[in-house]
Amino acid sequence: MDFKVLEAFINVAKYKNFSKAANSISVSQPAISSHIAKLEKELRIQLFDRTSKEVALTPAGQTFFKYAIDILDAKDRAISNLSAFNEKVKGKLHISASTTPCNVILPQLLKDFHSAYPEVNCNVTEENSGDIAEKILSLEAELGIVGRMVNDEKINCCKLMDDELSVISPASFNLPSELSLKELVKKDFVMRGVNSATRKAFEDSLQKNGINISNLSIPYEVNNLDTQIRFVKSGLGVSVVSGQLFGEYVESGMIRRSSIKGISIKRSLYLIVRSNRTLTPTANAFFNFCQDKYNFRAGE
Repeated sequence: MDFKVLEAFINVAKYKNFSKAANSISVSQPAISSHIAKLEKELRIQLFDRTSKEVALTPAGQTFFKYAIDILDAKDRAISNLSAFNEKVKGKLHISASTTPCNVILPQLLKDFHSAYPEVNCNVTEENSGDIAEKILSLEAELGIVGRMVNDEKINCCKLMDDELSVISPASFNLPSELSLKELVKKDFVMRGVNSATRKAFEDSLQKNGINISNLSIPYEVNNLDTQIRFVKSGLGVSVVSGQLFGEYVESGMIRRSSIKGISIKRSLYLIVRSNRTLTPTANAFFNFCQDKYNFRAGE
């Protein structure tokens, strides 16, 4: 079974579209279709239901998808581990990161890391902090960067940096640069899901200041930062995000930034790994690189 065929299968399943899958791995659409046909012929089973708009995994395809992921992960781990024998770090580095670290930390961090280890290719998955912690525990992920401390003895949390949250609002709301908590909680909110570290930090701060979070009006929950900011910009409500994420929108006048009178909402961003797991050479190199850059001690 060809690894390229498995890669084609995984990407068609991911994008539910042959053309988008082809673009994601830089091959032609006929090549993708050929790979899928070859795989279905080899397995003697239909993996996709095809319609005029999209393709979807059949029940058999859903079962095979898990094995395909495992096979490619095993290949990457083998290449990465074998590279240690010639003392050269290369292969694929998989990182799961929540929204804020993905946008605030990773761009420059991975640029610097790639300069030090040019033969390492990086695969970044953006998820919420809660899901990342679960994947670290279940060994589905080696490295995670999250927006809150994970209180589990099986996970090492290494602090990378502090992050302060700010209120953002559409320009049309004309909110002041500093507003009272009482005024803020009357607004409609555009928020990430309940597993979002940013949302949890905000709600924890409200509760500490005597606010019942169940009384908040949250008519819009979204699953990514771009949608969150676009909804705010369009006037659907206010939100709370990292103060480092929206400078260009403030400068353009599309949204406003406000602080809360008498309250500073701060949290930290962490690199997390499973405490009893031996990291692959690429993951270990990244861990050590972060340790040097952010000056933390393993396990703190």
